[in-house]
Amino acid sequence: MSAPTESEPKSAAFPIDLSPLTDPEAIAARDRLWLEKVYARGVPQLTVRAALTGMLLGSVLGASNLYIGLKIGWNFGMSITASVLAFAIFSAVRKLFPSMDEFTMLENNTSQTAASAAAYMSSAGLVSSIPALTMLRREHVIDVPELTHWQLTAWLLAISVLGVVVAIPLKRSLINAEQLRFPSGIVCAETIRTMHAAGKESLSKARSLLVAGLFAAVVKFIFECKLWIFRRLPESVGLPFTVRGYPGEAWSFALNTSLLLYAAGAIIGMKVALSLAIGGAINYGFIGPWLLDQGVLRVASAADTATPAAWSAFVRAAEHDHAIPVRSAEVLHAVLRSKWSVWPGTALMVSSSLVAFAFRWRTIARAFSGLGALLPFGRKVAPKEDPLAEVEVPSLWFGVGLAVCSLASIAMLRAWFGVPLLQGCAAVALAFVLSVVAARATGETDVTPIGAMGKIAQLLFGVLVPGNAAANLMTATVTAGAASHSADLLTEVKTGYLLGGAPRKQFWAQILGVIAGAFVCVPAYFVIAKPERLGNELAAPAAVAWASVAKLLKDGPGNLPSLAVYAIAAGAMFGAVLAIAEELVPRSWKPYLPSATGLGIALVIDFNDSFAMLVGATVAWLLHRTHKDFAERYIVSASSGVVAGEGLMGIVVIVLRDVAGVLPR
Repeated sequence: MSAPTESEPKSAAFPIDLSPLTDPEAIAARDRLWLEKVYARGVPQLTVRAALTGMLLGSVLGASNLYIGLKIGWNFGMSITASVLAFAIFSAVRKLFPSMDEFTMLENNTSQTAASAAAYMSSAGLVSSIPALTMLRREHVIDVPELTHWQLTAWLLAISVLGVVVAIPLKRSLINAEQLRFPSGIVCAETIRTMHAAGKESLSKARSLLVAGLFAAVVKFIFECKLWIFRRLPESVGLPFTVRGYPGEAWSFALNTSLLLYAAGAIIGMKVALSLAIGGAINYGFIGPWLLDQGVLRVASAADTATPAAWSAFVRAAEHDHAIPVRSAEVLHAVLRSKWSVWPGTALMVSSSLVAFAFRWRTIARAFSGLGALLPFGRKVAPKEDPLAEVEVPSLWFGVGLAVCSLASIAMLRAWFGVPLLQGCAAVALAFVLSVVAARATGETDVTPIGAMGKIAQLLFGVLVPGNAAANLMTATVTAGAASHSADLLTEVKTGYLLGGAPRKQFWAQILGVIAGAFVCVPAYFVIAKPERLGNELAAPAAVAWASVAKLLKDGPGNLPSLAVYAIAAGAMFGAVLAIAEELVPRSWKPYLPSATGLGIALVIDFNDSFAMLVGATVAWLLHRTHKDFAERYIVSASSGVVAGEGLMGIVVIVLRDVAGVLPR
């Protein structure tokens, strides 16, 4: 059955006025008009097939996002990818079964809503605070027991559903009344409209995504299995030069064989990719060798590693001088990024995020001024009858959900991480407040400032719960995790608003996606994130940053390596300068400013990863210059396929190698 909204004009000619309103009667009048002219009454939306498809796609994409986040520190939005895949799946099935009802736009929206919620599961701590706990436990900074499977699942469900619930009152304010844009939501709505209006072109995009994903998965498997001509190829090929007498590969100057990184570069664009490469070149080509000359990095000789006693003596002597012991030249790059450059890198990212956040003071002020309207005692006189009562999420669901999720989060914080009751309540309250800020920032700019809000929460709880690194991490996770899911749901609801969907049904789609994501991503996390991998083959940049802030707040600067305090100050100042420049310089200059995020992450991942992303971004840029139509049609879809395909195969390889033991190490 076809949705009647398929023939509607695009949002530029939307049948109702989308200007902001403040008068309750005017808002109610527009709501009635939306119900009459836009709402697709009777069109299938939350069907079993749509929900299951979204949950399955979201589980797959969520696992892939988890692997990618632990590897390079990025999470990719999966809404459009999921909508394209869902459309392709049902188009193919309908060819086999022509009598099957047509897959409607609103069913597609349900699928992408559930898939996006599942794919966002990593934002609830799986690539940040949870691996950071493991890192700090490995360094004997904390002694909190590792969470079990069921504990981690319960934790993720509590804070993710909390974010979904908090979005309920925000929807009426930010979308119905203020009509914030939520740009990604608009793009997704237009993508779904276009696919259902012009199926052949959409199927070609879906085909490129699937083919690219399969190709990347096969290449990853071949390399990991050491098959055929790839038997002797390493994961990276060192560049033919030396730095301070050591091979370039010792400083991670190499060509990466991972297609995922090249595809990620094509997605993130030239500005960030170039910043990554510049930051990596400075870190490993200049700072690292200089630290070696200064004695901050000390590479052990053969005699120093001949016996355990000799190595222990070498480590004690280095640590006495606040130097960093390096067991062999082969691990110079890994030790540099995990022990020293992580400090200026984290400082750069934190300061730039906070300064950029401060520049959004108008957004923040509007968010806080709108808090009163979300509370019963602060509301203006509302119309006698709610015109959208049949489609909106009832207020009772908000109250019950908020109470259950808040109590569960507070109880878990207290039982598992030693967070006092009052501070646990403060974490939940801050989650609500910052969800408002995150949602408004996303609606206005399409950027969800999760990193900045996580660091704000860490700094706040460093004062409220001093000396407890585990409590610092997990209270901040409640805030950041809930805020990310609130912003995500409102982005999807914006898509539904433009397509004529019922918010109540999207709420349930998001809940189903959260459940699917938690029950798939938790087992995947325990397979992927082994303690020995974190910070090594999995650089886990976000986790390193979270752990560094928690450790610094717990121990103070006294135990940092030599020159690290100066590096923190320099990184913080440079990050702040970049953020200020981004706001104040003319628009024409902005493309030439380096990305603070790119520079910061470059200091906590290897140069070969950064360089691979630069190569991918450069190829995409050249294609846009020479074959614009081809590039616009296929680059994002094919790159997304490569990212998802290799990400999933990376998990399969880990299972086959480390669990089943059938692949060589």
